[in-house]
Amino acid sequence: MFPQMTRTAAQRPNRRSVLRSAAIGLGAVAAGSTLGPLSSLGPLSARAGASPTQLTGKTAVVVGSGFGGAVAALRLGQAGVQTTVLERGRRWPIQADGNTFCTVNEPDGRSAWFSNHPPINQLTRLQTIPRYPGLIDRIAGNGIDAVYGVGVGGGSLAFGAFTPQPRRKDFTQVFPSQIDYDELDRTYYPRAKKMLGTSPLPADLLADPSYKGARAWLDYIKDFGGEPVLHDFCVDWDVVREELAGRKPASYSVGEGPYGTNSGAKNSVDHNYLPSAEATGNVTILPLHEVMEIREISGQDGFEVSVKRIDESGAVLETKTLVVDYVFMAAGSFHTSALLATAKAKGSLPRLNDQVGKGFGNNGDFLIARGLLRRDCGAKQGGPGVALMYDDDNPYGPISMSWEASPFPDIAGGSMMANLIQVISDERGSIDYNPAVGRAELNYPHGEADSDVDARGRNFAGRFHERTETRFGSPATGVPIYTRLADFGSGCTWHGLGGMVMGQAASYEGQVHGYKNLFVVDGSLLPGSSALVNPALTITAVAERCLDHFVESRA
Repeated sequence: MFPQMTRTAAQRPNRRSVLRSAAIGLGAVAAGSTLGPLSSLGPLSARAGASPTQLTGKTAVVVGSGFGGAVAALRLGQAGVQTTVLERGRRWPIQADGNTFCTVNEPDGRSAWFSNHPPINQLTRLQTIPRYPGLIDRIAGNGIDAVYGVGVGGGSLAFGAFTPQPRRKDFTQVFPSQIDYDELDRTYYPRAKKMLGTSPLPADLLADPSYKGARAWLDYIKDFGGEPVLHDFCVDWDVVREELAGRKPASYSVGEGPYGTNSGAKNSVDHNYLPSAEATGNVTILPLHEVMEIREISGQDGFEVSVKRIDESGAVLETKTLVVDYVFMAAGSFHTSALLATAKAKGSLPRLNDQVGKGFGNNGDFLIARGLLRRDCGAKQGGPGVALMYDDDNPYGPISMSWEASPFPDIAGGSMMANLIQVISDERGSIDYNPAVGRAELNYPHGEADSDVDARGRNFAGRFHERTETRFGSPATGVPIYTRLADFGSGCTWHGLGGMVMGQAASYEGQVHGYKNLFVVDGSLLPGSSALVNPALTITAVAERCLDHFVESRA
């Protein structure tokens, strides 16, 4: 069905090879094996000359391989820690035929994590697709849905490639004072940008005919009376140029990206952090390995991690238990919080505190579509974006708004645009273990009628329409659509944050309260918001900070 997914029998990992990989990743020192050479990639510590061999002999599991997990894998590997990354999804190597991923308007099993229907795009949501370990896992919550990338690379495979850095004044409004913005700005944001290869949309691409949507968005910002903030994207623009020249499959140049980028233009962490981690010789990545339970070892500081290995049909090939010194949670805000909330409820990690699972936020996201625009934006819009704008004069608090390129159907005729409004709100939900169903659930008690995020989002959508359409004599154009029934508004988030919030369930350096060798380094550590911007860069920078503190404190 999906030729690039099919392995020959010789290519399929057998039980012996997987156990051998686990042994290499977890027990090489105990077995007397010689460690591989340590990588010299990047600074190990920004503040101390910590030797990368001072943790040699220790073992770690990293649960998940997205932004935070990839940072942990690299820095642990550089420090000499024998590290195994457990990733429930598959690898997604870019195929020469341009058919690694499905597309937004033609989804198949590759789109969804073992689901009968595509997870996004209301025009295709009712289609039936084969069940497969696809790219996006949509969590159906009580009051909100949340989507997460699945595969080696985690959320970086499916995110929109937006990597803006928040402004200081917004950051300090959201984050606790113990997280020093100047330190992040001086050390960790630059390090994350360098590793991820971020940069703004180049001028030559902005001028290309495929990018009329980007130019239209800049004109709309001017109409509003705002200033465009040109920010970075996690994109290799040379590959996009190859797309436009016809030498690579059209991906970002036609608005694709949520289901992956067939040209390979997205600088997901499987292109940078993870191969660098594997190059240390101390890191093993095991795809299609799903963590089921984490247990403390009585009288010790280590853990037992129960994991099942599955095939591409979802069948369980084997289960096993790994014993390690350290566990780094990086499975995404929902799954990290769900694993730990379940462990607390079932008594396998009884010392977790009552803040586990609390503080889940949707990053203040409010998605809208604007139709029948008075400007031609192009149906297949070159992207992924260009700039955001801030409205600091908004009477209900500061707001940001960005444009997201989309591959709209041709019937849209270039008259539609998708925009993400972001607000700073205290509105929060939780991830709670429900014994009646035997699993953790996402609970968000803020309906469309009483949600602060929705109310402020709707207000600003109207404000933007009045200033960019109505006052130009065109009130019937650009009317915003934001009903949750169509996956707009705040009903479904790509940026779920919190659940293991710093200063509450964990320390400001990611150490989980109650366990000195258990850490959280993904979006669950953030306080429900990344301060009016998409969170990928901040998750990466905060994870870098956490790993520096870990290495320095344990050296």
